[in-house]
Amino acid sequence: MEKHKLTVFLITGQPGIGKTTLVGKIAANMRNQCTLQGFFTDEVRENNQRIGFDVVTMAGKREILAREKVQGNLPKPTQLMIIDEVGKMELLSKRFEEAVRMLVLNEQIALITIPLHTNKRIGLVEFLKSYPQSRIYTVNHTNRDSLVRTISEDIIKSIP
Repeated sequence: MEKHKLTVFLITGQPGIGKTTLVGKIAANMRNQCTLQGFFTDEVRENNQRIGFDVVTMAGKREILAREKVQGNLPKPTQLMIIDEVGKMELLSKRFEEAVRMLVLNEQIALITIPLHTNKRIGLVEFLKSYPQSRIYTVNHTNRDSLVRTISEDIIKSIP
């Protein structure tokens, strides 16, 4: 039995393993069970080279990644906040980092993808991994389909 109610669900794994796909499936699973907000990042490629990222909201709206514009306040009550991927965002915006820390410290239930390994220590990722109310799920080829149900059930248990 865990000491603290889980509020932060972290998904990690090798690049290209399916973290964003997994988050999308969990979001689809949760849509009828709770209110959710958040965004996915989507790589933008040109000539097989990554040239940047777009943000795709849960409503399907696509925008160029706003590097210094992060909303501090959520426009409506949200039971589940989805953020994909924290490591990339933090490197681009300190305001984003502050907003995520506040979200977590206010015990907002959040599903967040983080990098498996980084060349340098990323403070926000370390904070999330060590947060007592977080659980880390490492995605691999064997478990990526079964994790949809596992993580969805764990999130449902945490929603008041």
